[in-house]
Amino acid sequence: MSVYVFNLLVGFSPNGIDNAQGYREKMFGQIGLDSKYVFTEFPDMRDIMLYKNTGIPVTKMLTPHLKLTKRDHFEFVDETESMIQVIKTSMNISNIVRLENNIQFWKDGFLVCEIHTLPHDQRYFYEIIYFKENCLIKKDFYSGGIVYSDFFVTSENEDGSLYAKIVKRSFYQENGEICFEQIGDNYFLCSGKMLNQYDLLDLFFDSLDLNDKDVLLLDRAYDLKFNDVIFEKRLPCKKICVIHSGHYFEPYQCQYALYLSYEYYYWFKYSKYIDSFIVSTEQQRIDLMNVLSDYKYDIPKIKVIPVGSIEHLCITNDRKPNSIITASRLVNEKRIDLIIRAVIEAHNSNGQITLDVYGKGDKDVEDGLRKIVKENNAESYIRFMGHQSLENVYQNYDLYISMSMFETFGLTLLEAVASGCALIGLDVPYGNTTFIKENYNGYLIDYSYNQSVETEIKLVESVAEKILKILNNKDMLNEFSNNSYELANNFLIYKIAEKWKEILY
Repeated sequence: MSVYVFNLLVGFSPNGIDNAQGYREKMFGQIGLDSKYVFTEFPDMRDIMLYKNTGIPVTKMLTPHLKLTKRDHFEFVDETESMIQVIKTSMNISNIVRLENNIQFWKDGFLVCEIHTLPHDQRYFYEIIYFKENCLIKKDFYSGGIVYSDFFVTSENEDGSLYAKIVKRSFYQENGEICFEQIGDNYFLCSGKMLNQYDLLDLFFDSLDLNDKDVLLLDRAYDLKFNDVIFEKRLPCKKICVIHSGHYFEPYQCQYALYLSYEYYYWFKYSKYIDSFIVSTEQQRIDLMNVLSDYKYDIPKIKVIPVGSIEHLCITNDRKPNSIITASRLVNEKRIDLIIRAVIEAHNSNGQITLDVYGKGDKDVEDGLRKIVKENNAESYIRFMGHQSLENVYQNYDLYISMSMFETFGLTLLEAVASGCALIGLDVPYGNTTFIKENYNGYLIDYSYNQSVETEIKLVESVAEKILKILNNKDMLNEFSNNSYELANNFLIYKIAEKWKEILY
């Protein structure tokens, strides 16, 4: 049995879905599952490394293009020093310049070639770029031999500036023979047959030779071509779709959606062809069943399997007193502005309180948050920490706060309880009510999606009051911390892995 996970994005920074895929791969490792992760577009090294950093092994990544060259996955084993000798001899190089992850070859004062090595292992390379009189003419991508070549011509923009225009990409089998070529969005087989992107995916699914034991695990639904091909082909394998975000939104709940989520509409429309939906909480399972029933859609099996898990509890007795952490993308719907205002108000009563904000995102949002901090002379106790690995960070803090208006699960909430933080959050679905239990390990704050200026002021006051209530009472703080650890026990990786084992095998 093989599980093919769709899909890894190209050209984006990892978001909650991508991080959840990394968590899930650890669970699959626990049960010895043969999992593969599919880029439906061909990635560059940046994309590959981003997903590697989420926890997905490079040797489990593939693309339809790669599969059609008779390769089953990426494998960067081409040796740098061997290629240096080949280029040095064949091109009569006069000078070699070694830079970090970049080896330049010069001849007669011109840069003629560059080798790009792996970001963290210069023994191996993945790309060679060729120039003629400083103009880009060709780029070769390697993964167990040359996979493709891009060919460029010098073209002119409207303003008269020059640029390298790609005219063709040729894909090679491992023996070096061309197996197909790409021009624009179309692909041409050696037989002369032309394929569009749907045709290429269709051919890819045929090459997998799927049976009823295999699984297609779909993580994304909206405006993606592989969904069309999967449902049109009526493939014999299981089709399991993971609902990562909200499926239905009340007025004012989400600025991007109203009522039935456009993101999952396609899956709901074809739900009779889906074996199972996966959601992260029991309450969402109940809500999803009700919505599908209301809209007269077929209701497949709906299983509750949290998207995240923890390998162990992060237990410590060495926290910075009166310290608060929040971690998220810096976007409007996370309402970090409310956290900052509440901390400023609480700091007026307890001058030892600090807040560290982790994450990056919308520059305008971050600029607005920094402005609030500056206008209130709070730079000494409110810091912006940027994007960092938080694996060993949460346990340094007493309190975690989330003012997000919606969390389908909330990986940061899980990480916070696993580190024994007390928590404060809005009383909204689904993650906050899963990880924050009123007066057990924190407090849920009443929230209306149609907030007025006056009610937001009261909300900030309420959050500030809860901050002081927790941080000024060390016995309560210790009790909440212990209770967070107890709650986190339910999400240990071996327990969640067993849930996947039940549905996949």
